[in-house]
Amino acid sequence: MANAILNNTPIQKVSLPSPEDLCLNTALYQKFPVRTVHEFRKLEYFEGTVDCYCQGCQKHSVFKAKEKEFKPLGRVETDGLLNYVFRLILVCSRDQEHQLLFLYRVHDGQLDKIGQSPSLSDLAAPDLRKYRAVLGEEKHRELVRGVGLFSHDVGIGAFVYLRRVFEHLIDVAHTKAVAEPTWDEAVFRQSRMAEKIELLKSFLPQFLIENRRLYGILSSGVHELAEQDCLEAFPVVKVGIELILDDELERHRRDMKIEAAKRALDRTAHAIANS
Repeated sequence: MANAILNNTPIQKVSLPSPEDLCLNTALYQKFPVRTVHEFRKLEYFEGTVDCYCQGCQKHSVFKAKEKEFKPLGRVETDGLLNYVFRLILVCSRDQEHQLLFLYRVHDGQLDKIGQSPSLSDLAAPDLRKYRAVLGEEKHRELVRGVGLFSHDVGIGAFVYLRRVFEHLIDVAHTKAVAEPTWDEAVFRQSRMAEKIELLKSFLPQFLIENRRLYGILSSGVHELAEQDCLEAFPVVKVGIELILDDELERHRRDMKIEAAKRALDRTAHAIANS
């Protein structure tokens, strides 16, 4: 799925994701084909671990499966798969009272997540908080809102907010570029987004420059893709935005460190000169 999106090839139905992805990166009510019993039993009998934010500990923790519950719906498919609902409970390694609950249904040869607590947006919000330093309050809220829409099965709306975040990063870089004496604003205004990114490459993270097609994917999601296509594409697009923001955050931290060092050196030099 990720390779198809990044290579700008048509989006196709994906096979059953890993248990970790089904828990932490899959919106409610997405349906996945179940071709063999073995496929969904990797989730049904999951005994691995999941690393995510724990609301009880208020920090990242490792979660492990506690128990499962099976509720047959009373009909067996011709391929031998029993239709039923089951739950997967993951407990925090620090405190077993801190739990994640996921509900899944196997029906008509498909598996889908039909419930989750805490929600995807609740689990993601603490990880997104760090980006407030480079996005500001308003755009940070939009990023969180996009993840929240995805967690409630709204794909196109989620893409709208991710595209707004992407455009904000371009606007910030543009503001910096305008101050350069050699900047040609007329050329910039006449350029398409991919060309604008090339013009702004001195002011943008390397990942964004190398993956400029991300904006085209976001625009396709807003204007062309179906709701389900957006839901399937959202996790990898979100990772792309986060990688861009990680680069910006690292640049921001480095700039802050440089400024702090300059001020400290100025103070030291002034103290020596007046000693």
